[in-house]
Amino acid sequence: MKTKTINLRRRLEALEEQLIIEPILLRMPDGSTQTLPGQNDYVLNLLWRAVRGERTPEMDLVARSTSSSEPGGAHMIDLVRALLNGPVEDTP
Repeated sequence: MKTKTINLRRRLEALEEQLIIEPILLRMPDGSTQTLPGQNDYVLNLLWRAVRGERTPEMDLVARSTSSSEPGGAHMIDLVRALLNGPVEDTP
């Protein structure tokens, strides 16, 4: 019975690790920070919307930011910022 309890405890700890999500911190030009959620596919969704040219208040926040801190040291928000602030091409 003790082995089953330990196994269950390990599984619960692994599940908790997946559920505890660090927020994304955006550093703004005035030195302040803004927080974005970091759960699941949030950043991937932002990236997809930036590729499609969508603009929302949260995307404008990313565009105005100067840098970010993401879980695991990722740089996906930097890529989103580059897409949002990149040159706009006029299509004839």
